[in-house]
Amino acid sequence: MENMALKEQKLPLEPALDKETGEVIPEQEGCIVDIEGSVSTALQAEEGEKLELLMRAIPSRYSSRDLQKITFSRGYFETWFTGTYQRYTNVSLACSSVNNSVLWPGQEFSFNETVGPRTPERGYMPAPVFLMGASELDYGGGVCQVSTTVFNAAEKAGLIIIERHVHTRKVYYVAEGKDATVSYGDLDLKFSNNTDSPLIIKAGINRGKVWVNILGEED
Repeated sequence: MENMALKEQKLPLEPALDKETGEVIPEQEGCIVDIEGSVSTALQAEEGEKLELLMRAIPSRYSSRDLQKITFSRGYFETWFTGTYQRYTNVSLACSSVNNSVLWPGQEFSFNETVGPRTPERGYMPAPVFLMGASELDYGGGVCQVSTTVFNAAEKAGLIIIERHVHTRKVYYVAEGKDATVSYGDLDLKFSNNTDSPLIIKAGINRGKVWVNILGEED
């Protein structure tokens, strides 16, 4: 019975945001087998009677309403953007991955997990990166400007920074020591939501600037 119950159970899904439109995707109830009720029903059934497992609903922890009221800017930061078409492509892809991310109370944000591998199969292009202190071409060049902008917005929002690394050389788009370099599978930017409400991370490029806005509830 327990093995069958594990196969039938479905975890609830929390509400989310559509990555492109920002519209709220409603939560979904989960379900779990009511083992005690199913056993009781089976014991009372007549011989040969066809039985179905009794299910019990599991509500999600949060609802769509919890996301709809997240409108207060807790941390905003922007950096000037310059570079080639290839660099613009990489920055735009990374911003799209970060945009409309939801971070629940106590949840950890990982830039690498959110953005994913910077590979040609995913549209990333060769652009300048710092490797061992030297500037070279590599897929995903420019993505560190996005991680840097995210870091500064998170810092302004008062979030707990778990992991952050600086470049081996000064970058042009932020004050020295305020950058956050990343490398998929190696260096990451991580922080946690230490507030009592969900956070929504918005990101994009507009008028020559990379911007990130972290929304939450006003204290």
